Amino acid sequence: MWYTNNQFWTSRALYRWGHRLTSLFCKCMGHLQAHGIQHIPREGGVLLVSNHVSLLDPVIVGSAASREVHYMARSNIFGVPGLGQLIAAYNAYPVNRGAPDLGALRKTISLLQEGNVVLIFPEGTRSVDGTLGKAHDGACFIAHRAGVPTLPVYQSGAEQMLPRGSKRLHRTQLTVTFGKPIDFTGLDKFEVRREMYQHMGRQIMEAIANLRDNL
Repeated sequence: MWYTNNQFWTSRALYRWGHRLTSLFCKCMGHLQAHGIQHIPREGGVLLVSNHVSLLDPVIVGSAASREVHYMARSNIFGVPGLGQLIAAYNAYPVNRGAPDLGALRKTISLLQEGNVVLIFPEGTRSVDGTLGKAHDGACFIAHRAGVPTLPVYQSGAEQMLPRGSKRLHRTQLTVTFGKPIDFTGLDKFEVRREMYQHMGRQIMEAIANLRDNL
């Protein structure tokens, strides 16, 4: 399914115009293609769990999505004059790296339970070589506690558009694929919370890998 702006709508004029600009950027620089958009419910909370390959990932996945997206960003970015205000206007909120940030976890769950779409990167950091890593417990905690559909997302091309350590953009092919909600039934069999989160983490990364392998 090719991506078009006709599939996107938001009541916020600022976000709508920003979305049009980022979509134009992704089309011109990356010939953006999006698949599986129909899996994103038109209403209600939705957790998007995506692989992480570039600083551009929130822009690219957000441009491909059919709904307004919220996402975490490193807290130190909000201190950069201009940039912090810009990303906050487009639904970014801070998370402290290096230790569990309970405030960010609670905010994410609250946003989801209020009916919003939230994008997170379960690996926690960008992949060095594009391979998929393990999901952190924080992502599984959110998926379990929020009680909303969790959709896997696989996206490629951003790592070539803006390689790690590079300050120059390159033209490339961008692809974003949204999968069906992950089935987390049967979690009640786990008596230890840690084991349950490890199981959920494997499910999340396997679902993302399946999207990659079926491209």
